[in-house]
Amino acid sequence: MPKTPKALKRVKQNKPYRLSKRIVSLTILVDGIFLVLIMALLASLYYVNMRSAEQANAALRAESAVQTVSRWIDDAKTDAVGLAADPTVRDYLAYLYDGGEPAIPIPADPDYAMIVRFYETIQTAGSVGGSDSYDFLFVASPAECSAGTDGCYIGTGNAISDADWKLTERFWYQAISASDDGFAVSDPYLDARTGDYVITVVAAAHAGDLTIGYVGIDILLSSLPTLLEGVSDNPILIYTEDLPGTATVIYYSGAEGSTYEMQSGAAIAAIDASNGFGSAGIAAVIAARTDGSDAYIDALSSRYILSFATMDDVNWRIVALVDNSRGLGLEITFAIMLVLVLLLLALISSVLSKRIGRSLSPIDDILDSIDEIKRGKFDVVVNVTENNELKHVADAINIMSTEIGDQMNLVYKSFLYDAMTGLKNRRACHQEIEDQYLKGSEKTAFCMIDLNNLKNINVTKGLPVGDDLLRAFADRLVDALGQKERVYSNGGNEFLFILPRIRALESVEATILKVFDRFRLPIDIRNVKVDIKCNIGVAVYPYDGRKLDELVKKCDTALFKAKEQGDAKFVFYNDQITREVNYKAQINEQLADAIEKNQLRLKFQPLVDIHNEIYGFEALARWKSPTLGEISPQIFISNAEESHLIIPIGTWILREACKAQVAFAKQFGKDFVMSVNVSPVQILQKDFVEVLRKIVVESDIDPHFLVLEITEGILIDSTIYLEETIDFIHEIGAKIALDDFGTGYASLTYVRKLPFDNLKIDKSFVDGIFTSKKDHAILGSIVDLVHNLNMKVIAEGVETRKQYEFLKQISTDIYQGFLFSKPLSYDESTKFVDQFYKVAKAKRIDVFGSRDYTKEGNEA
Repeated sequence: MPKTPKALKRVKQNKPYRLSKRIVSLTILVDGIFLVLIMALLASLYYVNMRSAEQANAALRAESAVQTVSRWIDDAKTDAVGLAADPTVRDYLAYLYDGGEPAIPIPADPDYAMIVRFYETIQTAGSVGGSDSYDFLFVASPAECSAGTDGCYIGTGNAISDADWKLTERFWYQAISASDDGFAVSDPYLDARTGDYVITVVAAAHAGDLTIGYVGIDILLSSLPTLLEGVSDNPILIYTEDLPGTATVIYYSGAEGSTYEMQSGAAIAAIDASNGFGSAGIAAVIAARTDGSDAYIDALSSRYILSFATMDDVNWRIVALVDNSRGLGLEITFAIMLVLVLLLLALISSVLSKRIGRSLSPIDDILDSIDEIKRGKFDVVVNVTENNELKHVADAINIMSTEIGDQMNLVYKSFLYDAMTGLKNRRACHQEIEDQYLKGSEKTAFCMIDLNNLKNINVTKGLPVGDDLLRAFADRLVDALGQKERVYSNGGNEFLFILPRIRALESVEATILKVFDRFRLPIDIRNVKVDIKCNIGVAVYPYDGRKLDELVKKCDTALFKAKEQGDAKFVFYNDQITREVNYKAQINEQLADAIEKNQLRLKFQPLVDIHNEIYGFEALARWKSPTLGEISPQIFISNAEESHLIIPIGTWILREACKAQVAFAKQFGKDFVMSVNVSPVQILQKDFVEVLRKIVVESDIDPHFLVLEITEGILIDSTIYLEETIDFIHEIGAKIALDDFGTGYASLTYVRKLPFDNLKIDKSFVDGIFTSKKDHAILGSIVDLVHNLNMKVIAEGVETRKQYEFLKQISTDIYQGFLFSKPLSYDESTKFVDQFYKVAKAKRIDVFGSRDYTKEGNEA
């Protein structure tokens, strides 16, 4: 931290600061303004809260009315639906539907007991159902109960319809006929039987898909006042309206309310006039309905807040009218207060503006200096001559600008150099590189080197070892090239080194080989010897590009190709590489969506044991891209491992394979082993064990019939970590198999060291068993050794009877290959199992071994 100059140190002043006095006086003015604003704010908040409370109160009353009326109708609906489902009622309606007489027959009649039960049921329901609200309870039948009718009804009090009664002319008939749920509520109407206004709640009774009749309840509208008593001490209006201007008042609890009931259209306006409301009566209330929930209106000799609610099932509108007469006076008071506050505020602002302008004029210089600092000029000096608080602010800004300048220099240095290796950052030195190497016509080689196994080292040895390895790698690279100035960090585990003024590519190759030679021996990191695996991609200026970004991109492309060729390989960029990389990029891009778009599928290749029984299946992933077509598993699995997409893909394969095993077991009543390939990338994930546990639980698979196959390559770098995972796999009851044995990676040492359950001999080994007697002996010895280790031996790629007979002779346990079947879809696999067990055990190898699957292409 820079020291504060003596000139900037605060000294004790004999005179008080004039600015302090000014600020004190200004504070008094600000306090006054603050109080005025608080008063205005409180008045405003009170007004807003009052309005909100009134609106909420109106909405609550409307909603309470809706709930009360809805319960009223719902109770009737419950009774009607319950009766329609009652066996006694349904038996009676079925009896009428089949032509029976509605009246009670003589006791000797076979239907006498049923009809009597019906009459008792309906009488009981009418007496206990809806209390005083129910006017009449009936059942109606579409049967021709008497000549010339199209139906009949039987109701409480043993009422039976006469010959003039028409079912299709009932007010409720059209509604129930159009109903999808077998229930309807009629519009209000005048009951000719009693002369009262009612609504009818109707439920259809069914016998299978056939409507055999209806159960109806007439509800008196005259019960609404009692029903809504206590809901609101303000008026409640209920009306129905199909189209604007066609409203019919059902109920109004205000003054002269009975004069409006069941009136509509012009009649409502006429009643408004006769009641002395003029154009501000019930008609105005109905017309005030908006798309929102609230409205304010002067009507019915008062001022009201209106809250509208709708009962959709019956198309009723319910309006709560809450008295708001006192609101107008408060609004006028608020307006007067607001005007006074604004006038006072204007006066205070005028005085305050002049005084502040005189007191704080030095702030302009301070603000100018801050703007300079914002523009990156940190050498500014603020000069304030008057010795007051603003001078101390200016002095603090001067100190701050100096410190910021120092910090910016430190940040720039951190940006310029990689903190891990001390090398310059390629991105930070972009312009420097272009100016130094990309101006003339001399050829310059840009070489991108990648420490390939850094991720594995981080996982298996720990991040501290990985960090130390990265630093040691950078040091060796600089040592091999001899010039640190031409080596740049490209982020992560990549470095760029530049070879200028090259005359021939041979000199570039010689330098690269020198670099590889430098990494031939392991690096000792924290007493751990770590092998270095690296590749180099090369792009040459000006042939491959004239801009640094273009050259770096092509270096990356060449590096990608070099990695495919193995460790310690380098590749010069060319257009063919771009095409190949673009194809792989297309694969990776589409592969990311393959699971979501349901493009992946599983095939299952049968595994047959030495006793000619189906041991199980191996699940094999297949992918058909909509644009690239069928992609070889070797290609898309390899790409998925490089991009780590194998993690979600492998999880999908494992989950679907477990589901398939459970499905096979349910279909055939027999558990087949399901064998699933697990990628090294997948099994080395820290959460693999938890993912496996979750899939086993979700799929409900018996883990004793699940085998996870791992390849030999994983054994070299990850044996210790793998032992823990294998232990867990065995703990849950699953098995582990060593796949592709014989491809050259692993030795029998690993087979003896790790507790495998199965060992799969690779197809290439099986193909070569007849090339020499020595191979016969080797394979036989391997089988004996594996059996001694209590493991099963599985032979892959068995395609000929001759191979099968030899493998059986040396006691191979299980066989997989085109001799028995190609990989099959799930449906094809179930057919295979059916056909397999239809053949006698002794004949199965003859029947299935005679099929030529190889002509269809080897998909295994």
